[in-house]
Amino acid sequence: MVSFDTAAFIALIGALVVAVLLNREKLSFSRLGIFYVAMYRGKTGIALMDRLAREYRSFWRAVTWPMIVVGFAGMALVVFDLGRSLVMVLSGASTPSVGVVAPFKAKGVFYVPFFYWIISIFVILIIHEGMHGVMARVYKLPVKNSGLMVLGVLVPLIPGAFVEPDEKKLTRAKRKHQLAVYSAGPVANIVTGVFLMALLSFAITPLTDSFYSKDGVVITGLMDGNPPAELAGLSEGEKITMINGVSISSTKEFSQAFKGAHPGDTFNLVTSRAVYDVTLGENPQNKRAWLGVYVDQPLRVKNWAVSSALWVKDLIFWLALLSLGVGLFNLVPLGPIDGGRMFLTVLESIHPNKMQAAKIWKSVSFLVLGVLLTNVVLAFL
Repeated sequence: MVSFDTAAFIALIGALVVAVLLNREKLSFSRLGIFYVAMYRGKTGIALMDRLAREYRSFWRAVTWPMIVVGFAGMALVVFDLGRSLVMVLSGASTPSVGVVAPFKAKGVFYVPFFYWIISIFVILIIHEGMHGVMARVYKLPVKNSGLMVLGVLVPLIPGAFVEPDEKKLTRAKRKHQLAVYSAGPVANIVTGVFLMALLSFAITPLTDSFYSKDGVVITGLMDGNPPAELAGLSEGEKITMINGVSISSTKEFSQAFKGAHPGDTFNLVTSRAVYDVTLGENPQNKRAWLGVYVDQPLRVKNWAVSSALWVKDLIFWLALLSLGVGLFNLVPLGPIDGGRMFLTVLESIHPNKMQAAKIWKSVSFLVLGVLLTNVVLAFL
């Protein structure tokens, strides 16, 4: 049976196909390897970018260098993590930390529920592209167009938005101004992610915690692959109230109960139905101790207000997480993305020969691309 998320994603692709076909004469198409991009150019949002740049110019100029520093620090962090992930995967110590983000479940896919995925994409891209435009206008660089875009392979897959500064004037601008424009988008995403995570931790989560009962955690599902919990007889709907003689009142306490456990350890679980002695197995994905259940805390009261509040909380969580991920990914020193352009700008400023700088940039881009693709491919194996 097709899940809701998969059906919604298929419906989205169908809607994008129809939209592209109906508007194909108004779109411009370009290729990026096996991918293509269809762009609908307009002027939407440019007036707002001009106003934000004009009214807060002193602020944007004051944060330019901190923003550039954060951009290069993020670049170093993500390159280190890509290399570390590859080494850990090849040594068999862990699974890849890089994967395709999609609204459906599959091996190698970082799953995000459909509506959180689609809303987050638009919010992240509006902030990302909007900040490119704002910083361009702060330094008096023209923004030619803005609009909607679709990324696809054989069919359109992912909708998005873009802002198009005047490339000729941008590449002739001062290095500082170029770096400001390139770093603005990803750093804005990172700042958004950090802010939303702080909001969740210090304001929203303490509030929503009061919605839940504190008398145990309910098994909401069993993992695939004959997990130890299933072999021991546990089933969906049971409430786990005690582990090894210690009362469990939250999902956090449930996780802590298994901290430091090893495959082969035996745990005593008391549930709302029975008492079980479960021997932990080895998780086939990361080789760690494995019980194999999904758990959650039951709600004290179920009504539309509580459900709405929890939905918004989950949306903020996914938006924060994806904002951080998109911001950091765009800082990878790879080809035409923001990190690649920042890296090339620095190389051209310190290397006397631009041709040699470009060769170094291409070599680094191919190396990073190889590491990235290897991580992604291994995630599917």
